[in-house]
Amino acid sequence: MRPPPATAARGWVLFVLLALAPMWLIGTLDRGAWTPDEPRETDIAWRMSVQNHWTLPQLANQPFLEKPPLSYWMSAGSMRLFGPSARAARVPNLLYAAITALAVGALGFAMDGVTAAIVAALVAGTAITALRVTMWLAPDACLLAGCAIALLGSYLGYTAAPGRSKLYGYLLMHAGAAIGFMAKSAPGWLVPALALLTLIAWERRWSELRRPELYAGLLLQAAVIGPWIAAVAHSPHGAESLRVLFWYNLAGRFTHVAAPAAYHYSAAHRNSPGKYFLELPVYLLPWTAMAAAAIGRARDRVRLARPTQSPGAILDGARGAAQRGQGTCWRFAVAASLPFLLLLTMAVTARDIYAAPALLGVSLLIALTLSEAQQRSSEERQDPLLWTRRLIAVVTSMLAAALAVFGIAGLSAAGTGRTAAIITECIAAIAAMLALTGYALRRAAGAQRRGQVLAGFQWTYAAYAAAFCVTSLVVFPTIDRWQDLPQLARRIHLENEGTSLALLNPDETTVAMLDCGLRTSFTILTAGANSPRKEVADWFAAHGNRARVLVLLPGHASGELTPLLHGLHLDSGPPGDGIAGELAAEGVASIVRRYQLPHGRRYAVLGPQKSG
Repeated sequence: MRPPPATAARGWVLFVLLALAPMWLIGTLDRGAWTPDEPRETDIAWRMSVQNHWTLPQLANQPFLEKPPLSYWMSAGSMRLFGPSARAARVPNLLYAAITALAVGALGFAMDGVTAAIVAALVAGTAITALRVTMWLAPDACLLAGCAIALLGSYLGYTAAPGRSKLYGYLLMHAGAAIGFMAKSAPGWLVPALALLTLIAWERRWSELRRPELYAGLLLQAAVIGPWIAAVAHSPHGAESLRVLFWYNLAGRFTHVAAPAAYHYSAAHRNSPGKYFLELPVYLLPWTAMAAAAIGRARDRVRLARPTQSPGAILDGARGAAQRGQGTCWRFAVAASLPFLLLLTMAVTARDIYAAPALLGVSLLIALTLSEAQQRSSEERQDPLLWTRRLIAVVTSMLAAALAVFGIAGLSAAGTGRTAAIITECIAAIAAMLALTGYALRRAAGAQRRGQVLAGFQWTYAAYAAAFCVTSLVVFPTIDRWQDLPQLARRIHLENEGTSLALLNPDETTVAMLDCGLRTSFTILTAGANSPRKEVADWFAAHGNRARVLVLLPGHASGELTPLLHGLHLDSGPPGDGIAGELAAEGVASIVRRYQLPHGRRYAVLGPQKSG
């Protein structure tokens, strides 16, 4: 393979950014804060933007000790610049997304040139779980960017000649690890460390552990992380804060530790045997077929001999072909994904977003597979591309059906004057999505028939992006109405102003929505497993007729889709009032007001039982 020209080496960066921009912009900026997590993260970022000290994040004016503060610093700065909104808090996610895609793309470029760079960047940016992390307001997006930088640096450092190039590579690794740590603690270290140590053991290159260049960057990490840890240690209750951050919140994810009830992290998001591996095909959608082919290809390629040239030969886009046929890049891609997934499997807690850093390594495997196929496209079939197109066609059909359902639901909720407009908008959206995806899939099939593997992949990606963007532009505004917690919080705040308001066993979303921008005054009533009858009765006795208790009701409210779901026998019927109903039936309280969002949360405000 001839080295790519300099213009191509630079051009892939611009191509990747332009290709990913529509999905990033719509997913990040074209919606409000959605549950789970985003209302909490919005309040923490807003609190950080108005705090005088930025050592520890705060949720409703109380220290929030689950994560280091880097992502909250970034969101708080954005809120100060663009205003206090969830969209403003997510603006830094665009930076994290760009860093992730470009770092993984640069890693693919170093391994195998322009084709690998483009494929790795697009897959890493749009595999469904990675995309969710990118567009979600949470520290995971910043963590993913730090992991991508660290993996790039560890590969460049490992494959570079001793001296300045190796030092620069490992310094980049430490910089990424520091970013990842300050975003979400230990995973920022674990991802690059597991990848590098696995590769060293795999290739039996133990001498790499004696390289001074490998450890020089620890000074950089100390300079970044050390001042924050020192500031936490000198804050009020500093020792306890450090214990929560680095013991309860880390060891508590892997095993049960003796901790206060508020920090029993092992009790939430319970793991199950093999969860991550069983769900991995879903995490990788729509690139699952390509990932399966890449994993199969990797079983052979990782057995290739180590490079015969001097250890540490520098790999870049121009010289990546010199290492083609060698297994280091394949082994590194496996090392960047499999060990971390195995570690997550051993944890007692599990969420799909935790696996996002492991998808970076899988993206590299896909990139290496397609890059090799590009070289000998006439020699072998590209069935994974064919199956990916078929999957996207099926997904597009399902999304078109979903748009039709939303349109029907909109008709039931709209007035007669809006009927024609809704029908027109729905038909236009479905037609646009089918036309765009159909055209892109036809171009992808044509490119594959001509042996143009990269072009086939790019058109396949275009079909996926078109389906996502058109659907999101139509559906997101409706979901925003269902998730309009700020509007709900304003109603609760205004209609209960002047009362003595308590929240009964509130979740973080309830606390956050009442605090963010409103500073609603409330007291939290914590009741045990038994009925909270005593706690509520004592609150009413202490605060009289102006006492109020806000209770989250079970289930979701009815909405536009309810008649349709009922007609399909998918509706379980109106949810009950839960503990609020029990307290009212027992004569402890009366339900004063109800609040709800269509297909969203339901709340009741309780007052003292009226006498007589």
